[in-house]
Amino acid sequence: MEKEVVNYLHHLNSPVSEQLCKKRIASHPDYPSILAVSDTLQQLGIAHTVARSNKKNLSDLPLPILLHLNTAGGSLLPVYDAKDFENSGEKLNHWSGILIKAEPTTEIADKENKKALDEEKRFKILSSSLIMTVAGLVAIPLLLSFSWVPLLLTATALAGVLTGYFLFAKDLGITYRAVESFCNAGTGAGCGKVLRSEQGKLFGFITFSDLTLGYFAAQLVSIGLFVPLWVGSGLLAVLGWLSILALPMIGYSLWLQAVKIKEWCRLCLVVSGILAVQAFIFGYLFYSGWINPMAFVLPEVVMTLILFGLSGSSLLLLKQTVQQKNWAVQNEIAAARVKNSPEVFTGLLFKQRQVDTTPFDHDFLIGSPDAPIKLTMAVNLYCGPCKNELEQAKELLSIYPAEVSLSLRLLRSGDEGKTSGLLLHNWLLKVKNRSNGQSNGQELIDEWYEVMDSKKFADSHPVNGKLTEPEVTAYSTTHYDWVKNAKITQTPTTFMNGFELPPAYRVKDLVTLIPGLTDAFGNQTGLNSGKLNSKNAKK
Repeated sequence: MEKEVVNYLHHLNSPVSEQLCKKRIASHPDYPSILAVSDTLQQLGIAHTVARSNKKNLSDLPLPILLHLNTAGGSLLPVYDAKDFENSGEKLNHWSGILIKAEPTTEIADKENKKALDEEKRFKILSSSLIMTVAGLVAIPLLLSFSWVPLLLTATALAGVLTGYFLFAKDLGITYRAVESFCNAGTGAGCGKVLRSEQGKLFGFITFSDLTLGYFAAQLVSIGLFVPLWVGSGLLAVLGWLSILALPMIGYSLWLQAVKIKEWCRLCLVVSGILAVQAFIFGYLFYSGWINPMAFVLPEVVMTLILFGLSGSSLLLLKQTVQQKNWAVQNEIAAARVKNSPEVFTGLLFKQRQVDTTPFDHDFLIGSPDAPIKLTMAVNLYCGPCKNELEQAKELLSIYPAEVSLSLRLLRSGDEGKTSGLLLHNWLLKVKNRSNGQSNGQELIDEWYEVMDSKKFADSHPVNGKLTEPEVTAYSTTHYDWVKNAKITQTPTTFMNGFELPPAYRVKDLVTLIPGLTDAFGNQTGLNSGKLNSKNAKK
């Protein structure tokens, strides 16, 4: 499901991080569902519509869209143009009637998405640089001492590396549309069965894909780099013998697919074909005398074997590292799916201590006072973590402006309340001077954290005589007394509708939870009794 969403958003040229988008959908408590996709799009700030239609109106639907299918617990079918309807065939019989239409966007406000997207771009640049560097190392020596034989051997070795990579990638769960289409009529079942079979593993853990990529990678480096630079070497003779000794692997692979597994892996057949072509080339070179089959010495044999061993062991270590990372990510997603459950969150929330968060007169408010979910945060103006938490709260309110509000409670700052008093004085002035509507404290708190210097802030925010000193002192004391009565011992400390957030949750964790909590927290009677009746729409 998440892969189709990412492909769909990339088709719309939306700058979405593939890994972040997949992770958020998969970690949604209602995964796999339309709700998981819709909530993720909302978190990313992507305007979208979820609608219901029927097959009679398919030709009238605005494309591109995502169709929800009642298969595999809930999957999605991207439809980019009318031709996709014709090619979908049987899949349309499983359409639930629900569709998603997202609007193209050129900017995603989510900072986490931007960071993840930048990392993915850097990885692609570094990967491209590595490939180009290796290609240069192989191509330059080959061109300097050009000969058709090394060129032909290099071409076959390169074909083997590419095929081996696709097999290796399938082992790691990385798929490509063209490869999946080639493998067993687009299902990939034959390739998968052969690669996962126990009979196809060496020593019980080295797979056919490991052997293929390791063998051809070492061969490519040998033919493209070492042979041209090692004048008069017998490395080609060694590689020729290895190629001939690999012939039994062709027979075993064909027997395994035809007799034991009874499925054909097309990529495996390509590998067998490349091995056969190379064996024929080396056999001809031996027969014609172009290569003396005995023209090698022990150091060349040892060097070649070391190179093959290094290539193979490096790939196995890389594979193990990637698999461990994937397992860690899957475990993290499974844990997040539990953590993001509104039922789990509220069960923990109502076990936390409860304080009186009734709004003050002239409450230092960010957001709508009518929002059903009311956050109250105790902050120290010189606290770095408070600044970070307020940044997360700012993003939360930008995503859910009608559902969430934030009230600030200021601690007496280390300068005996001079700085906090100055900020509260400015807030009262702002409230008093408003012409209509509700004042919003976001701008004021942003301006403070931009400088975090009382003198600079005082210079840019001079106070006048519209407020009396007792009035300002009384308002400041209201904040300090609340902090004392609430027994705030660390900052930031955040409360949701009077209950302190559970230790495992921060403001950034609420992004996924808000949709499932809005209806529940709209019922203040249920809230005050500590019981919630969640009304999540699940599909």
